[in-house]
Amino acid sequence: MVVDEVASPANVQEAMAFLKRRPDALPWAGGTLLLSDDQSWPKKSSVSILDLHRIADFRHVHRSDRHLELGSMVSLSTLLALPKGSLLGPLRPAAMQLGTQALRNLATLGGNIASRWRFMTCFAALSCMDAAVELRDSGGVHWKGIHELVGQDGRPSIPMATLLTRIRLPLAEWDSIATRPLGMAVFPQQGAATFCACARYAKGVIADLRIAIASTVLVRLREIETTLAGKRLPLSRKDVESFCSSLALATRELSGDDSLAEHAAAMSAAYLYHDAEYLT
Repeated sequence: MVVDEVASPANVQEAMAFLKRRPDALPWAGGTLLLSDDQSWPKKSSVSILDLHRIADFRHVHRSDRHLELGSMVSLSTLLALPKGSLLGPLRPAAMQLGTQALRNLATLGGNIASRWRFMTCFAALSCMDAAVELRDSGGVHWKGIHELVGQDGRPSIPMATLLTRIRLPLAEWDSIATRPLGMAVFPQQGAATFCACARYAKGVIADLRIAIASTVLVRLREIETTLAGKRLPLSRKDVESFCSSLALATRELSGDDSLAEHAAAMSAAYLYHDAEYLT
């Protein structure tokens, strides 16, 4: 790979001007994904780099009454250093799963989201949180739900000539959270995957349940999740098996990976059964 041009803009306006001129430019944040995985580079002989390090706006953290907003260049270490009351939900343990402290010092939340060939460690958690992202392109600024970055085939669908600039997390408390790697494969192996689940309960009843699987595809069955809302704990064997069977089927259809489908079903069953026992 030959780098034929590098830009280091001082502000968002300069970054967008460069991206307009070079829509194929590769944004560089922490560089951890680009340095560890050849599949993250465009499949051509040369590439231009858009270095985002000088743009202070991309490192801002702001909390309102309803949301926590994080600039796309906020490192995972900075995210983990936020007060416990920041209501990061499943995002905190997901970020902890990424490598070493030194790696988390470099890795950014925006970079973890913006991979074009697979979903990274934090994406399943962001899916369960129904996060939103701010995208900038030649047409202006657009807020989109995190699932709008997922194509109909379940794979990443990040628009070209676009910068991801902010991530918005709804503030919510969860009674139960689980984030785990699935299977034996670890990044950058293609089979690496992440499981995330979170739930809220009210008087022994499931008020809200969310489960997501992230690998080369994202699997989250929101219509199936709602069938368990309102169910009293402990869940019946039939309810658990029905949910896990649907999740395994969707995972297999999207990924073509029988092993991943089996791991996804097994982890979901363990989570649902564990919570039922724990809360009764």
